[in-house]
Amino acid sequence: MELRGPDGKLKQRLVGRNLVTDEGDQYCAEIVRAGAPIAMGAADNMKCGDTDTASAKNGAGSFVPVAEYIANSAHAHDGWVVGGTANSIRAIHLWAAGEATGTHRTVSIVDNLVNAGEADATNTISHHNYGADVVKLAADTLQVTWTITFLGA
Repeated sequence: MELRGPDGKLKQRLVGRNLVTDEGDQYCAEIVRAGAPIAMGAADNMKCGDTDTASAKNGAGSFVPVAEYIANSAHAHDGWVVGGTANSIRAIHLWAAGEATGTHRTVSIVDNLVNAGEADATNTISHHNYGADVVKLAADTLQVTWTITFLGA
């Protein structure tokens, strides 16, 4: 995650590990079982939240809840591409100035563009809690680069 001010200078950079949720594991397994290419198809959106709940495979830490959704943060990412290694995929999204302003603490990969939080993890493929406040002001930009690795620890 990189937060930049209106002058383009880096204000904050956080690197962490996202967590593929139970729903995400099932989603990926269904793609493989169906014989379709691993392309994450409908999981082509990101949403942001402001909860302190730690990331989890299921339950409260596996999605952006309705009460903690950051308004207008549901956006399509730039699409899945091969990540830094052959066994990973990567998606990137940039929230421009004026978009999704507020204090960010979490981000999720989801399969819908509904401008609201989620009732549960049903639509969440992967989730991450930054472990720190990321305060995006109206003139700032926020870029999230998301990598999912399928092999290894």
